[in-house]
Amino acid sequence: MFCPAAALLFLTLSSTFFPGHSSNCVSFLAKSRFIFSCQAQGLFSIPSVPFNTQVLLLNFNHIPSISQKSFLNLTQLQDLSLGAQNNNGSLVIEEAAFQTLTTLTTLDLGGNRNLIMHPKAFKGLSQLKILLLDSNGLDESVLESNLFGELTSLRKLDLSFNNLRRLRPDPSFLKLHSLSTILLKLNKINQLCGKDLQNLQGRRLELLDLSSNPLQVSNTSLCTNPFMNITLGTLDISSTAWNTEQTENFFKIISGTQVEQVKMRHGSLLGSGFGFNNLKNPDENTFSGLNFSNVLIFDFSHSFTSKLEPYIFAGVSKLLSLDLSFSKLHIISPGAFSGLRELVSLNMSGNLIGDLTRSTLESLWSSPLKVLDISSNHIGAIQFGAMDGLVSLDSLNLRDNALNNIPSVKLPGLTIVLLKQNRISDTYGITTFCPNCKLLDLSSNRLTDLRSLREILELRSLKILMLSSNQLSQCSPKPAVKPLNNTSLLFLDLSDNDLGQVWTSGQCSDIFRNLGLLKTLNLAKNHIYSFPEDLFQELVSLQALDLSRNYLRLLPQELFTDLKALKTLNIRNNNFVTLSPSSFKPLTSLKSVDLSEVTLICNCGLTDFWNWIRTTNVTVQVSYTGKISCLRLSPPVQEIPLEAYFKDC
Repeated sequence: MFCPAAALLFLTLSSTFFPGHSSNCVSFLAKSRFIFSCQAQGLFSIPSVPFNTQVLLLNFNHIPSISQKSFLNLTQLQDLSLGAQNNNGSLVIEEAAFQTLTTLTTLDLGGNRNLIMHPKAFKGLSQLKILLLDSNGLDESVLESNLFGELTSLRKLDLSFNNLRRLRPDPSFLKLHSLSTILLKLNKINQLCGKDLQNLQGRRLELLDLSSNPLQVSNTSLCTNPFMNITLGTLDISSTAWNTEQTENFFKIISGTQVEQVKMRHGSLLGSGFGFNNLKNPDENTFSGLNFSNVLIFDFSHSFTSKLEPYIFAGVSKLLSLDLSFSKLHIISPGAFSGLRELVSLNMSGNLIGDLTRSTLESLWSSPLKVLDISSNHIGAIQFGAMDGLVSLDSLNLRDNALNNIPSVKLPGLTIVLLKQNRISDTYGITTFCPNCKLLDLSSNRLTDLRSLREILELRSLKILMLSSNQLSQCSPKPAVKPLNNTSLLFLDLSDNDLGQVWTSGQCSDIFRNLGLLKTLNLAKNHIYSFPEDLFQELVSLQALDLSRNYLRLLPQELFTDLKALKTLNIRNNNFVTLSPSSFKPLTSLKSVDLSEVTLICNCGLTDFWNWIRTTNVTVQVSYTGKISCLRLSPPVQEIPLEAYFKDC
């Protein structure tokens, strides 16, 4: 398909202009390939092209025709783009127009609206692998002639956005043994039956895209399987506007065809939607025709299905992955997933599900389900023990729901838990819920007590913890329990809370104790004015510390004493009055410090800090001006570069 991004490629890469060629064309080297771009130059003929060109871009011009004389001496050319010529909608490809391009592997003729091709236009292109003919106003005759007969290496043929009314490739396709991808999206194909695809028999198509076509499904007695003796990697029949009866008939017609993946997205008539009963939801018969097709991946997303009936997927019992996202689901009948004994991944995100009960997922308890995505629903309640039988579950996404508490379920196999953007106010039950969790995202919830961090850290395997954008602003009294042993935590994000209120009152100064393996700590945007001097005392492995967007005025000399491993320090956008090199002296491994948006108060006492900046091997990042500024308080009051001030000292 013609790609606008490719049209802008030459704007993003370093280039060299070559005199002697078209004045506005440009040559450059990208990914070890020599590219010559003459896009959108108003050309009416093929320009002079360097002989060693491997990629030639001629899109968006006014070239009316291509002949045998158009491309001479380009013995290394691999990719040629001639898309979107503006000639009142026409581009003529004459006989053997590309015959001299014996090394050509990709040819883009897309977007020419009215492409006129000689029956032997592609003569000599025996190495061509990709041919893009999308958006060219072509009809079915393009497949019913011998046009592609010499393209014996062709792998991908794109005929999307054309006017094909039927799909009957001529016998020349029998010679195209490498052809594995055929794109026919948004044509006018209204029927596919019987021997229509007989000249594709005996091969495997990795992708057949028939989406957005007005395909009509006949009674099964009138239409036999068009995919007889054809194996399909992916069959895309999205946006076909079939109801449940038509869908059922289609799958019965193609029964027995081996298909690894079925894409059936945007089924506007498959289901009643929310609050309506005018259209039937799929049931146990709808997909039954796929019983012997061994489908592994089924994308049934963006449909109007509101209810999953019992045994609806029994006909695709070998599924490994099922996508039901962004539909209208709000009722999941008991036994809806019965038969899916091998399912590994289930995506039900973006629906209208309000709760999860034991019957919702119980039929999957015997499956090896590892990934479950139920994000962006309206889940406010999960029944006690409703998911306990999902013993293989490794990743659970419950982001963007309405949960008030940690779910009362036991999932010992979980390692990834995403609970961002709920309404969770405490962490009670977290160690029972996911005792072996490695990544836990509780950001954008309603946690208030920083002491809850200690409870979370009872998760012995936890390595990544995200608590940003909560309401952490208090610290409950230290519990009288056995001190926490060293944890395995490597990454902790506490940004966008109100921890300044905690530490200003002298509370929770011990909160980072026993985090000896922690490598990254984010405390940005926390309204922090000062720290307890021993706050970072045990963070001996810390490599990255973010203190940006706070209200710090000073950095106590003892604050970084134990941070011998720190490499990156971000203190941008604070209210520093002064800084001293002695604050950074303990940071023996420091590689970079971010001082962007920092304006100090001009004072001759900053001389040592200025000298440190000039002599240190540490990379100092500053604002877009490239200089550190200070505010001169003596009239006239103004912000000036720090180096300029010292002239007056």
